[in-house]
Amino acid sequence: MSSQWVRALTGLAGLLGLLVVAACGGANPSPDLSSPVSSPRPAGPALPPRPLDLTLGGIDPCSLLTGAQRGQLGVNQGVPARGSESSPLKGDSCAWSNLPERPDNAWLGRVVLGQGAEFALGLEPLRTVSGYAATTTGSVGTDSNYYCLMLVDVAPGQSLLAQYGNGAKDYPGMNHQLACDKAQQLASNMLSTLRSIKQR
Repeated sequence: MSSQWVRALTGLAGLLGLLVVAACGGANPSPDLSSPVSSPRPAGPALPPRPLDLTLGGIDPCSLLTGAQRGQLGVNQGVPARGSESSPLKGDSCAWSNLPERPDNAWLGRVVLGQGAEFALGLEPLRTVSGYAATTTGSVGTDSNYYCLMLVDVAPGQSLLAQYGNGAKDYPGMNHQLACDKAQQLASNMLSTLRSIKQR
């Protein structure tokens, strides 16, 4: 993996406003999601209740992976990054990678203060991370077979974003399901650390 991919992963914040929202892959063009709500969504399932609200104000995303957790993922120290102010999923981010190891693994975590996990509700099957609902999707400009973005519903109007990418496309057997499993691994670690921080 090159440092170019790490920069590209941290730069995906600008693309997040263009998330793929065609849940069934239809021919209709994706709506403009530059604002949190582009059009009314039909009534459908809602996110289940949270075990406990975990607000994200003042949280440094790089602090959400401990040294031990980084060791489990096999990644280097996190690199902080600012999110795009024009994205509905804006917020401070942290990128972790396994440079220069192979296969290429890169994760990004973000504290999203102005958008809940409902943003991607209904696009893919709902997941659960340590009792918290999580929605997943791909993004314009990425190959969904090697990429997944997950939003964990931690508080009203706030979400913990975890994304995974295999930019070199060199991970054996990689597909969207596995990419989302890897995003969920990061989300689970960050959520565990967030709970510890909130209990102090």
